[in-house]
Amino acid sequence: MLTADQLIDLEEIIIEELEKIRSESVGSKEEREAIAPDVAIGRLSRLDAMQMQEVAKEADRRREERVSLLEMAVEQLDSGTYGLCARCGEDIAFERLKVTPEATTCS
Repeated sequence: MLTADQLIDLEEIIIEELEKIRSESVGSKEEREAIAPDVAIGRLSRLDAMQMQEVAKEADRRREERVSLLEMAVEQLDSGTYGLCARCGEDIAFERLKVTPEATTCS
């Protein structure tokens, strides 16, 4: 079972991670906008731009997913269920939670 000091440390880590993720902006707005067909760029340049657009979208999706998991961890901290494995119900190791505070399983 996590001690009160460990829970405080983990809450600080979670909040820092949330602030860090929310303050970062991956890619420019142009990278996420659709490539207009009437823009005169070469075929390879258009393919490269479309690939960069997909990379930026995937980065946004992953960032949103991590924010959601971290917010869920905050809710679990508030309810007293944080640090319990969703599969077996055992405690998740403090060291694992320090590295991946949104972890929901012990392995």
